[in-house]
Amino acid sequence: MKQLNLEKIKAEFGNRLVTFKDGSLGLSAGLHMESKAVAGDQPIISYIATDDTVDRYNESILPTAWKNFDNFKSNPVITDCHNYSSVGFVLGRAVRYEVKNGRLENDVLFAVANPLGKVAYDMAKAGFLPTQSVGFIPLDWNNGGSNGTPDRTYTECDLLEIALTVVPANPAASNLSKAFAAGAIEKSDLRELRTWLKQFCSDENPNPPAPGSDAGEGINASHALVQMKCRLLTSGLAQLLK
Repeated sequence: MKQLNLEKIKAEFGNRLVTFKDGSLGLSAGLHMESKAVAGDQPIISYIATDDTVDRYNESILPTAWKNFDNFKSNPVITDCHNYSSVGFVLGRAVRYEVKNGRLENDVLFAVANPLGKVAYDMAKAGFLPTQSVGFIPLDWNNGGSNGTPDRTYTECDLLEIALTVVPANPAASNLSKAFAAGAIEKSDLRELRTWLKQFCSDENPNPPAPGSDAGEGINASHALVQMKCRLLTSGLAQLLK
């Protein structure tokens, strides 16, 4: 496996770098995948990367680039939009992840006891969550851009995170609304999710430490992120339930 060259990564990617849950600097990218329910009683959806689709940065990740799962293995949870600020946004966990037949595959066991996880599972089962977002450290890549080739093709990556996007900033314009209109999600599920979010937001660390306290600024920032996300979600759900 290639050794991490942080200075080269900083020079190459600059302000595109994001900070992940463990403090590592890396990139976030969407993978277009096939998804299908796994036979059995458990709420498991299998995600299979079908190709090396060029993304909005005119870049491509080869399926064979995923050579290292050590960091992901330490905490293989699946979140909503890479949001680790609260357990409320954990949608499930990856119970299988591997490169098989030249494709990145992973099976997600959804946390249906969490109302957001239940909605995510219903959406995924009906085909309304076909894309995963991966957070990774780029270890090796080829620069291109000529003769119609991608500007950059990643040949080795260290996987850190996998996320799904259930409810973005404008849920009324998202796949959530499409799934609801198609009958994949019951109105009762959305009502339950909205009620749970309101309660969750009010209970989640209602008295965070003041700035400068021993708990530090990180807890306050996390609390603010949870509150902002909850407000966006409840507002969007209210629009759908009108």
